[in-house]
Amino acid sequence: MLQYQFSAGTAGLAFLGLGVGSMIGVVFFSITSDKYMKKKAAEADAAADAAGTAREGMKPEYRLVSLPAGAFFLPAGLFIYGWTAEYGVHWIVPILGTAIIGVGNLIIFMALQLYLVDSFTIYAASALAANAVVRSVAGAVLPLAGLKMYDDLGVGWGNSVLGFIAAAMVPVPFLIIKYGEFLRKKYEVKNL
Repeated sequence: MLQYQFSAGTAGLAFLGLGVGSMIGVVFFSITSDKYMKKKAAEADAAADAAGTAREGMKPEYRLVSLPAGAFFLPAGLFIYGWTAEYGVHWIVPILGTAIIGVGNLIIFMALQLYLVDSFTIYAASALAANAVVRSVAGAVLPLAGLKMYDDLGVGWGNSVLGFIAAAMVPVPFLIIKYGEFLRKKYEVKNL
C-alpha cells in the first residue's frame, strides 16, 4: 500500500490478481484433470483387456497430472511478486505475480484434495479433516513469523524465502506420481 501510494479503498483491489489467478487455476485443473483421468483409465483398462488381467480402472494418481504445473507456478509467482514489488515496478506486474500464485495454489490444492478423496475412499472425510487441521495450524502459526520476516528482509527477499521453500517442494509431485501407488498399497488403511 505504501510502496504504490494506494488509498485504503484501492489497496483491496490488489487482491484481484490472486482471485483471477485462482479462477484460472480452477478452470485449468477442471479441464485437464477429468480428461486425463478418463484417458488414463481407458488406456489401463484396454491394456488389462489385451493382457487378460483384471481391470484396475481409475487410480488416484491420475488426478495429479496438473500438480507439477502448480508446483512450478507457485514459486515463480512468489519471485515475480516479491522482486517487482521490491523495486517498485508498475503496480500491475506484482499483481500479475499474485495471479500466478493463485493459479499454482489452486492447482495444488484441488489436485491434492481430490487425491486424498480418491486414495482414502470411505475414510476421505477423515483424510480431508486431517489435512484441514495441518493447514489451519500452519495458517495460524506462519503469519506470526511473516511480519518480522518482511520487516527484516523486505518484500523481495521475504518472498524469495517463501519461493525457495516452494521451489524445494517441486520434486514432491513427481515423487507422489511415481511412488504414490506403491505407498498406498504398502500402507493400506485398515478398517478400524
